[in-house]
Amino acid sequence: MNNLLEQTILKYNEVENNYYNSSKNVTTDFLDSYAKELGLSIRRDRKLKITRFYDGQVMIGSLKGLRVSSTGKEAFNLCRDKFKLEKYLEDQGFLSLHSKIFTVTEFKEAKAYVDDNPEHTYVLKPLSLAGGTGIELNVSSDNFVNAWNASIYAQRKSRVKDPTCIIQRFVSGFDVRVSVIEGQVSAATLRLPAHVVGDGKNTIESLINKKNEDRSLIKYFQKKLIPIDNKLLNRLEKSNKNLQSILCKDEVYLLSDISNLTLGGESIDITDIVSDEIKEMALNSIASIPGFYSGGVDMMTEDFTKEEAYIIEINTNANHTMHHLPLKGEPKEPFKDLLKILKLKSEINNKIDIDSDKISMLKNIYNFSLLKDKYSRKLLEKVQ
Repeated sequence: MNNLLEQTILKYNEVENNYYNSSKNVTTDFLDSYAKELGLSIRRDRKLKITRFYDGQVMIGSLKGLRVSSTGKEAFNLCRDKFKLEKYLEDQGFLSLHSKIFTVTEFKEAKAYVDDNPEHTYVLKPLSLAGGTGIELNVSSDNFVNAWNASIYAQRKSRVKDPTCIIQRFVSGFDVRVSVIEGQVSAATLRLPAHVVGDGKNTIESLINKKNEDRSLIKYFQKKLIPIDNKLLNRLEKSNKNLQSILCKDEVYLLSDISNLTLGGESIDITDIVSDEIKEMALNSIASIPGFYSGGVDMMTEDFTKEEAYIIEINTNANHTMHHLPLKGEPKEPFKDLLKILKLKSEINNKIDIDSDKISMLKNIYNFSLLKDKYSRKLLEKVQ
């Protein structure tokens, strides 16, 4: 754990959790509320999992699951393949971790790659799974076999026909999600891995239980508790600790290396403090992909207030609810932004006069269009 991560955990340990009085807890609740506020109506086809938005009798957009209707098929297919996406972004000039890909039959080649490059530790992750499933961090020659077997097992358990692993350099630092809505940065969330901070009195188990009690008071986090399982017990043992160990005051102990919220990770809104460079990188990554306007950009950075970051994944089916219900920090409203922009685009297409409050939004739409044009020209130049 680097010093900045430890300092950040200690800083936000002093910040109280958010407690939401509203019953809104899932995507449908937020969409229904914002549609009513904006004078829109919603029609749902639950069988096809399609949500359509109407302004009067005019359909202005829709969601297929969580994927916005403006997302093209090619963009969807590119983003679902982490390896192809990384190579694509690398060609577009974004920072790259130079990942390697290995099928289940290429165990020896994968191990040789890690053995031959001991200057780094690595992340080993499935090509196609999401939600943190099958991801192994801090992989080196010493633990490669166990990491490989765990990831392959997770893929087979998830019924992946041909398990395949991506191996990429491990970046120690912060996991940041930036949500871009129709070409505008709507929110940024820092995801900290599950952890406890010692008080010199309580055991690790007591500290975990207290955190889980607090999370249980928030409906969104009730099924996202910190697990006390064999993986945690083994981790503690390797650190010469156990559940009854008492941490010193302000001693930080990471219970997991993965920042996924379902594994007890903590979400903190950083929209107003994340660097402009990281926001621009997220915006540019979406702009660089033809037929793509709305998504969640997952990034790793050693310092989210600085300019350097690596794009780990882009989600076309991004669950923006995390921004509406952060554990800490000011909630943001990506779903409201989506409906506002869809309505504005419809008004523009139908040559309806817009009020002055929408001018800044219109400028952002225009600027994003110019950005997409720039990347389109770049792609054409490569083809010619």
